[in-house]
Amino acid sequence: MSLPSPETVADQPRPPLPPERPAAAWSLLDQELVRAHRVANESLEPEDISWLCKGFTAFLAADGRVPLERCLRLPTNERALRRARRDHWLRSAWQLVEPSASAWRRSELLAAEVSRFHSTKWSRWSRLGQAPSGSTALETALFEAFRSHERIPGTAMQLHNIAGQRRDG
Repeated sequence: MSLPSPETVADQPRPPLPPERPAAAWSLLDQELVRAHRVANESLEPEDISWLCKGFTAFLAADGRVPLERCLRLPTNERALRRARRDHWLRSAWQLVEPSASAWRRSELLAAEVSRFHSTKWSRWSRLGQAPSGSTALETALFEAFRSHERIPGTAMQLHNIAGQRRDG
């Protein structure tokens, strides 16, 4: 498969962003994973072609000694990918919890939601391939986080760090 030109890509529909998740708040790894998904789904944006070109240029300049995943700033093994997915969904969940609250309060509220989800829903939902219809966006994000990794941080401080926030009181 050859890559489309930037002009062709600009005419294609763009996949929707996760709900209530401003692009400016995404971590670099989240951005790279979203790009990788767009490439895999043949829904490239012009900046995706630039990203691919830079990654392949770095890979070729290193004569293949540096893994392509690293050149594209992607996780380099399954464990790192699962952790990145988990953290992506936890950041999405953090964005959905009480938007008017302070960053620290959101982390506290998310810790309570993680505990509640684990104790009331995860045992019933863990065998499902997707969150049940009618699930809230927060429940869906937590479902995906739990599905991505066997360890889910449960303290406000751990979730605060994953969300990329400093304690603001």
